[in-house]
Amino acid sequence: MQEKSPDIGHCSVSDKDAEDIVRSALQCSARLKYQVAETQSAEMVSMARIISRSFEAGGKLLICGNGGSASDAQHLATELTIRYRSSVPRRALPAIALSADTSALTAGANDLGYDQVFARLVEAYGNEGDVILGISTSGNSMSVYNALQQGRLLGLHTLALLGGDGGAVRKVSDVSIVVPYAEAADRVQECHIAIGHVIIDCIERIMGYCE
Repeated sequence: MQEKSPDIGHCSVSDKDAEDIVRSALQCSARLKYQVAETQSAEMVSMARIISRSFEAGGKLLICGNGGSASDAQHLATELTIRYRSSVPRRALPAIALSADTSALTAGANDLGYDQVFARLVEAYGNEGDVILGISTSGNSMSVYNALQQGRLLGLHTLALLGGDGGAVRKVSDVSIVVPYAEAADRVQECHIAIGHVIIDCIERIMGYCE
């Protein structure tokens, strides 16, 4: 007898159970954002002021991360260079996502080892007074750690968006925001992008582009 194809519409979880999963996930994400807002709002303002001062002095922001955090780095850099909200007219602000150049990443990984790729780019682009923002959901990404360490050697301000307990990267960051969640990267990433948006909003307000 011919074997039947599996039913594409078959699902092993009931609609009610799936709805419970959805509610639990979104409520967890909301609780983490609330917790970060209540405990680390001062750190967000501090980051916004450090970045604003660098921009006003002619400096730039370098951002790095891996995987989803690389996407977040590119996302935030684009909102600074192009725009965040269309209702806020302003000049382009200089931000570079170090994960965006695939030739540099692959050459660095091949020639120097992946843990050094961002540090090498910080050496190339970073100047005293610039800012390096590292994003790591675990807090233990060595490529991010080495980038911030290189930034310190060159006189850059070092900032970090982290997860769990902050991990090793927290030790080389002047200001860190830590999402206290270590079960998986997803909830941390959701907080990181929200935090990044809030910091950009603060930067625009600090620099006088909006009230």
